[in-house]
Amino acid sequence: MRVLLTTVPGIEDAVISEVKELFKDRVVTAEVFGSSNVTGKVLIDINNVTINELKALGTVEHVVMVLDIKNVGRDMGSLRDCIWKLRLDELLNYYTVNTTIGIMADRSGDHEFKSPDAAALLGERISEFLMSMGLKSLFNLDNADLTLRLIIDQDKCVLGLSITRKPLRNRPYRKFNHPASINPILANAMFRILSPAPSSRICDVTCGSGTIVIEGALMRRDVIFLCADIDYGYVNGALANAREANVDYLIDFVVMDSTRPAIRDNACSYAIFNPPFGIRIEPLKGIADFYGSLFRALRNVLRDGSSMVFITVRKSLAKKLLVKYGFRIVSERVVEQGGIWSSIFKVVKE
Repeated sequence: MRVLLTTVPGIEDAVISEVKELFKDRVVTAEVFGSSNVTGKVLIDINNVTINELKALGTVEHVVMVLDIKNVGRDMGSLRDCIWKLRLDELLNYYTVNTTIGIMADRSGDHEFKSPDAAALLGERISEFLMSMGLKSLFNLDNADLTLRLIIDQDKCVLGLSITRKPLRNRPYRKFNHPASINPILANAMFRILSPAPSSRICDVTCGSGTIVIEGALMRRDVIFLCADIDYGYVNGALANAREANVDYLIDFVVMDSTRPAIRDNACSYAIFNPPFGIRIEPLKGIADFYGSLFRALRNVLRDGSSMVFITVRKSLAKKLLVKYGFRIVSERVVEQGGIWSSIFKVVKE
């Protein structure tokens, strides 16, 4: 089976790692799909995997079962030729006289056409194909039984059947949402980047609704977590979410000012967090003071040689302050978070 997995641009390698870790020798191939390494798409060939197993992937947004892949050019004529060459026979395995069809088109690259143009042509082609089979097409753009996705990246065109009706980032445990909650898919990837050792304590000192520690606890039951925030309501909400995920027994919840932590020195082996971006804070000195205080406090909380992973849009500021407070940058990757390009840093306390 060939499947296209969509994710947050920038963590494609985390998707490939999770797929290989979970499915092992059932994976034939797994590679980033598209014209660069930051497309948010991973194409896999895989054997003997169920739909529910695919839906359980923590780093994936949508799962699309590939029906066909063709080449496409820049102009409308090339697009039409491409769509009319796509194999639609497999669609008949899922279509009945009462089945409604939805169409989504995503395009990236230098083309003379737009996504709505591609969606309209695909709808025309499907109607023609079904009519040739003696079937009538029933389109429903809001709540279709089958959703076909046309994904175009530069010169490649993928037609697939969407297995996921809703984005997999909509975790069932999230009953309480922080106003600036991190995407759970990113939180999952960040924990994989951290890769903590067994029997260690991991602290999130700006935990909000607890997404990062909950994602970590769902993956690893051999570590413990500290979930701290200055706001009692957020900590209480994080506790409710953790109970919903049935991982609250792995997490200590603390209401405290992360810049003046009420925990002993060297209490944690790792730190992982999503600090406030401070986009609306002016002057910049306000967010700079906060980041400085936070890194200084973490230097005391973490043991020597400890790693920490965090995400921020303030990458220049973060780099400067990390050096000041004795942290060495191990890696930096650029990812998309809510339409903003941010950096995930992994650093070590020296």
